[in-house]
Amino acid sequence: MFFFPKNRIVSRRGISQILGSLFMLAIVVPVGTVILSQGLYEVADFSRFLSITKEQGINSVQEDIIFEHVRFEPTGNQVTVSIRNISTITSSIDKISIVKMDTQELLVYQDNLASSLPLKDDADITVNANLAFSGQWDDSMYVDSDYKISITTIRGNFFDTIARPFNT
Repeated sequence: MFFFPKNRIVSRRGISQILGSLFMLAIVVPVGTVILSQGLYEVADFSRFLSITKEQGINSVQEDIIFEHVRFEPTGNQVTVSIRNISTITSSIDKISIVKMDTQELLVYQDNLASSLPLKDDADITVNANLAFSGQWDDSMYVDSDYKISITTIRGNFFDTIARPFNT
């Protein structure tokens, strides 16, 4: 038989390593769970952002507007711009500007128009120009010039044309 001395000190290193490992596991698991759940939330949020951005990008590509007619009121300062939505989505006009091409004078700038243009429909936009001299389009200062008419939609698309009074 084997004899163990009574005075011998027994080392318990194996038990302390197991307790230390369990303690570390008890700390790492909750922290890892929090990090994992936060990461999954961020991935889902980014995915939602991409789906919304993709839809807006597709819609902005499908938007198309043409200018049908521009009327300069001879005895006043009004301009009526007739436009048609030939795209496959509803458009909303946000801004319109009219610039005199030879002097680069900004005659009309209106934003936040919020004019909705349904599918395959047309609309008239009537604006008043800032005519400095006589206040009428039939003035010699305004009759022989070209005017750039620009329209911007709420999706950021830009459409423009060049017109001349009484010749459009």
